[in-house]
Amino acid sequence: MVGSNLLIALIYEDPGTYLDLGYKKSDIAHLEVGAAAEDIATAIIRLGHRYVPIPDVKTLASKLGSGEAAHWDLAVNITEGVYGTAREAQVPAMLEAFSIPYTFSDTATMALCLDKGKTKMVLEHYGIPTAPFAVIYLDKLQNRKLTPDVIGALTKTSKHAPGLLNPTSYPLFVKPLAEGSSKGIKQSNVIHNIKELCQVVEGIHSSATSAPAVLVEKFLAGREFTVGILGTGDDAWVLGVSEMAWRGKSDPDVDFDVGFTTERSKSDDDWDGIADEIPANREDPLVERACTVALRAWRALRCRDGGRVDIRLDGDSADAEANVLEVSDVFC
Repeated sequence: MVGSNLLIALIYEDPGTYLDLGYKKSDIAHLEVGAAAEDIATAIIRLGHRYVPIPDVKTLASKLGSGEAAHWDLAVNITEGVYGTAREAQVPAMLEAFSIPYTFSDTATMALCLDKGKTKMVLEHYGIPTAPFAVIYLDKLQNRKLTPDVIGALTKTSKHAPGLLNPTSYPLFVKPLAEGSSKGIKQSNVIHNIKELCQVVEGIHSSATSAPAVLVEKFLAGREFTVGILGTGDDAWVLGVSEMAWRGKSDPDVDFDVGFTTERSKSDDDWDGIADEIPANREDPLVERACTVALRAWRALRCRDGGRVDIRLDGDSADAEANVLEVSDVFC
């Protein structure tokens, strides 16, 4: 690869293109590229390179199959994918198959990080804090009505299950196993008893979400941070930290008082009145603790180039532990 005048494939997801291809709005609701592709294209040109716009995965497949991609020096991948539990790994896998170098994490890491259960297993292996959890695979329901006994049977493979289902362990938090953009998350996803747990799991199972499983974890009641990271391995560093500052307004129709991001609030273009995402003070020991845990997770999962790690504290005390919520290994 030469150092100047590179031909760069800019692979992104244009919602209009996907709609023209016959995809439903619900299929692409999570796509959040927005103006990012235009900004990246501008930067590529300013650096003296050329780019080829690839607005959807079918265009990518066509250009790979035709041989046109053989002329690409590099691909900038900012895709999230549309279908499947490893959808974020689909474009990296296609590029790897054709030996085309690309930005951001590789296929294995992309597939791992979208599956929140497997991510938490790896984090636990490395001793990185994450809330106790269990995974309920919905295909094992087999049309059975969810009862406390069924929940117990479906979660028994988790070492945390006995503690999670103990009445003293509530509140819990339930979310789809492999979704982003807070899809499938509502105010009712905070669980206070086994009856609510059965109802929410059944609700996710019967909804339009493609979730093959749900994650049940201990609800963390402390502050929430998003830690932006640049770099790979030991060279990775914290670019910046923001904190979700939830506003204490009461409205029965809006999730003002939830204290976590829901599908409704995340899809709202105007966050005013719901929450502020504010820069966090790095001199705050709890913020620095969140950054340390985020970097450990980034390196353990072998993420590369750039992305973010969402962190939540398990309480409001000065010695609160910073826990990894999830890792997003595409910096958009």
